[in-house]
Amino acid sequence: MPHHSNLNDALTVLDDKLRSLSALTKANAFLVDIMREDRALLEELDAPAARAMLMDRACAAFGEKAGEAADPDVLEVLATALTEGQTAEIIPFPTERRH
Repeated sequence: MPHHSNLNDALTVLDDKLRSLSALTKANAFLVDIMREDRALLEELDAPAARAMLMDRACAAFGEKAGEAADPDVLEVLATALTEGQTAEIIPFPTERRH
C-alpha cells in the first residue's frame, strides 16, 4: 500500500504544479493581450496608474463578477505581479496551492 500512497502524493504535487502553470499561462496571455490592445494608453500612464488599470481589468476578467470565467488563481498571480515594486516582466511561480 505505501507505493499507492506515494503515487497519490506524486500525482497531487503534479496536479498542483499544473494548476500553477495554467494560472501563469492565463496571466501572461492576459497581460500580452492588454499590451497589444492598449499599448498607447499604457505608454501614457505612469507606473502606479498602469498597474491600477491592469488590476481593474484583471478583476473584471477573473474576479467574482466574471461569473464562470472567474479564476482566483489567475487573479492572485496578477495581483502579485502588479504590486508596487514588481513588473509584468517577471511573474514569480506560485509555490502553494490555493484551497
